[in-house]
Amino acid sequence: MLAFTQLCVLAPLDTPIALSAADIFVKHRLATADAIVYATAQAYGAELITCDAHFEALPKVTYIQKIVA
Repeated sequence: MLAFTQLCVLAPLDTPIALSAADIFVKHRLATADAIVYATAQAYGAELITCDAHFEALPKVTYIQKIVA
């Protein structure tokens, strides 16, 4: 896990990402935090991998359904 964290990028919440998140918030009706996460992924050209169903239908999202035991 430590090796993986050394490959990660710490992304600041800058003005362009915040403005994009505001647009996403309105357009996709995501919660504020979810809109920020999605806007950040888009800003960095990253695929968002999540088990949060709120993101399921959005472009550049890989949704992995939770397994309920």
